Amino acid sequence: MKSLKICGCGVRFFFPASGRSRKEAEKAPRIDSFCRREFMFQYSVILGNVGQCSDRYMTCGYGRPFELPELFERVASIPGVTGIEYIGNWHLSDKTVHQIAELQKQYGFRAVAIIPDHFGTPIWSKGAFTAPDAKVRKAAVEETVRMAELAREIGCPMLSLWNGQDGYDYPLQADYTDAARWLADGLGECCARIPDQKISLEYKPKEPRNHCFLPNVWAALTLIAESGAKNMGVTIDVGHSLEAYENVSEAACAAMSRGRLFHFHMNDNWRLWDDDMIAGSVHTIEFIELFYWLRKLGYSGYISTDQYPYRENSRDAVAQTVKWMQTFEKITERIDSQQMQEILDRNDAVASNELLRRLMFGWLEP
Repeated sequence: MKSLKICGCGVRFFFPASGRSRKEAEKAPRIDSFCRREFMFQYSVILGNVGQCSDRYMTCGYGRPFELPELFERVASIPGVTGIEYIGNWHLSDKTVHQIAELQKQYGFRAVAIIPDHFGTPIWSKGAFTAPDAKVRKAAVEETVRMAELAREIGCPMLSLWNGQDGYDYPLQADYTDAARWLADGLGECCARIPDQKISLEYKPKEPRNHCFLPNVWAALTLIAESGAKNMGVTIDVGHSLEAYENVSEAACAAMSRGRLFHFHMNDNWRLWDDDMIAGSVHTIEFIELFYWLRKLGYSGYISTDQYPYRENSRDAVAQTVKWMQTFEKITERIDSQQMQEILDRNDAVASNELLRRLMFGWLEP
């Protein structure tokens, strides 16, 4: 390894020296061994990510379905994963909770979060916490409380709420003032009734509704601040943040500076839709910046994969996301923090681009 200075600014970073012989290159660590080194962050997988994925054109899915033990076995085959996240009523239910507890124990996994189903059942077609029908709004709260009970049975400390059906599709369809009040009241009641659990809000600008009522990080943080709830925070889904035209790093800093960044979902997209692609496959440089800030600010929560590998082998696609995340960890580990701060203090885009280019491709240079 060698240290370089760039742009005359004294910024130090490290990358493998170039000019290695073929024999030396053959002895170098392969990617798989690289991914088994020690890492700073903890990684988890939403269980359904390694199973069958369907879309509206292929509702039967592009592959075969998997039973619960098979899903656990597939996750266990991915190096570096120590936690699992569940979607309520999809895999975790009253009927499966004991089986899941046994499988967690068998494989040594930790339950990281549960996503209550506020989006995939017909009762939520007009919304969950913001439904016009008060009985439906009450049902949304009760479903959250029920999931908290299951969470306790499997040792899970957090509910990650994605209220995807809370929104509207047309002008003059929704009463925005009522919806805002109902959403705040419902989430506030959940926090009050489940004080031992973290309640983390996963925002998204659109889909399944054309407009969702928690479209970006600032909407979520405003609701949290006004609620006064100590156990309410934010889940940043990278794809949702990109779709909202946010800088994911800026969103993470906004949440962390307020002590409200509870959870992370990793994936990627083209910013037009929530494609749930392999993380790092499109916005590679933005991910490097994100991991720099997660490291700098001391993020200590889990990082979950949240993907829909429709046509790919789902286990392998998720494994690629984990490898990308571990790679970003190692890349940002090589940045000299003091000198990086000097770049930021100067607002020096040229120096930061030089650093990024050499971090990524410096091994190609003489």
